[in-house]
Amino acid sequence: MTTSEEHSIKDKEHQQEDFTLSTSPKGTEDDMEIQTHSVQPSKHTVYNIHEKYILVLLASGVAIWSSFGSPIYYPALQILEGYFDISEELVNISVVVYIICQGISPTFVAPFADRYGRRPVLMCCLLVFIGASIGLAVSNSYGLILALRCIQSFGISPAVAIACGITGDWTERHERDWFVGLTSGFTLFGQAFGSLFGAALIAGWNWRAIFWFLAIGGGVSLVTITLVLPETKRSIVGNGSITPPHLVARAPLLSIPYYRKLWDLDNPDYSTLVDKSKTDFFASLRILSKPELAICLFNGAIHYALWTLQLTSLSNELSRSYDYSVMKIGLCYIPAGIGGLCGSFMCGRFLDIVYKRLYKTFENNKKSGLIPEYEKFNIVKSRILVAVPYCLITDGFTLMYGWCLQKHVHVSTILISAFFISNGCMAVVGVNSTLLIDLYPSNSSAATSCVNLTRCLTGAIFVACLTSMNKNITIGGTFTLMAALGITSAILLYLPLKYGMKWSQAREEKKRL
Repeated sequence: MTTSEEHSIKDKEHQQEDFTLSTSPKGTEDDMEIQTHSVQPSKHTVYNIHEKYILVLLASGVAIWSSFGSPIYYPALQILEGYFDISEELVNISVVVYIICQGISPTFVAPFADRYGRRPVLMCCLLVFIGASIGLAVSNSYGLILALRCIQSFGISPAVAIACGITGDWTERHERDWFVGLTSGFTLFGQAFGSLFGAALIAGWNWRAIFWFLAIGGGVSLVTITLVLPETKRSIVGNGSITPPHLVARAPLLSIPYYRKLWDLDNPDYSTLVDKSKTDFFASLRILSKPELAICLFNGAIHYALWTLQLTSLSNELSRSYDYSVMKIGLCYIPAGIGGLCGSFMCGRFLDIVYKRLYKTFENNKKSGLIPEYEKFNIVKSRILVAVPYCLITDGFTLMYGWCLQKHVHVSTILISAFFISNGCMAVVGVNSTLLIDLYPSNSSAATSCVNLTRCLTGAIFVACLTSMNKNITIGGTFTLMAALGITSAILLYLPLKYGMKWSQAREEKKRL
């Protein structure tokens, strides 16, 4: 059986499931997509498997600057503290404001990408990011650095949600786990090696080189996507065979005869067009009003905060307690970075395996009469089951990390702990992103921004309190507290596992009344 035949069979298997799992209001893109597919079957996307991987690289190649922006700055914290003659608490504020804007920005920007298209919004994000990075590179005032870090973060942070939105536009559920995991994994390359790049730039030049590097990298990405990234929003281009009406949404690549023929641009399939979603700035808050999703997001937010504290504390502790140079500190971030990459990629594969097994069991139980015909597949359960073991392993290594720093043990033990913390935390965040894209495929950017909002605001709160916590309860106590919060959030996942479907059905019945 060929790959295309397998995908065709999977599409038929998931057609009914996609309909029943839709949580969007009547008349939204999801419903329209299902209706058009049932009337006249069409290709879900014009892109083949190789082109899908290229789209992932293009989208994550922009989002990577959001992930670079935070860790590349960590090796400079001690240097800026001395350069501007400020306290540790004050220099940590520059990390806090970046994370806060990283959480808030996608909530306001992502809805525009869901309505007006991915490509123009992504280009605007890069322009703001480049301008702010240049300003940071020439700044001589710490106050100006704080302001420009806010603008820099506000500009580039939506790129992560938009990248996931691009992936959500052309993926179907049976392939979404892998491609969303891949997008997140490539995006996390910056988190993996950002601190190493920052340390190398500082060692070779000075702290200003960090921001020149970000400005140049952002410029290269802007030129690349302007030339070759096609618009993917289904309300504008359908399955990719429709030429966008506005010039800014058209990549010059689309004018090349080879690609026009390859993607059927001269024979557009208008049946794949879907209704435009409304620009809804409160979509993220409405998602949080659903208890089963709020609990899942709380779990992801706590583990993201844990991971952020680990990255922030590593630089400070290695500099003070171990007397490491900037370059040596940068090298010590590599295990955490590799762990994050592995967590993201492996999580996507595990999600795919668990989903297929549970769905197969679900269908067999239906055929055997063990469950009613009208019963819906529990997509929330299939995702949470992957997150729980990651949470428990991560929280165990969090205890180990904190007390190893406290007792000044050999650095190898600390770096091993950092690897597993990053691995688990990125996997948990990946589960959150995949779950929300599953439930809100027509508003995938807004759904991903909800993940961003909860995790970044939680991370900002804990980073702001890091110095005070270390002084009052020691660094070992700080990470013991984080491990306890992580375990508590993992235990709470039992509630959506047990009652998630009941809560969802109760809301649906209430809407019908």
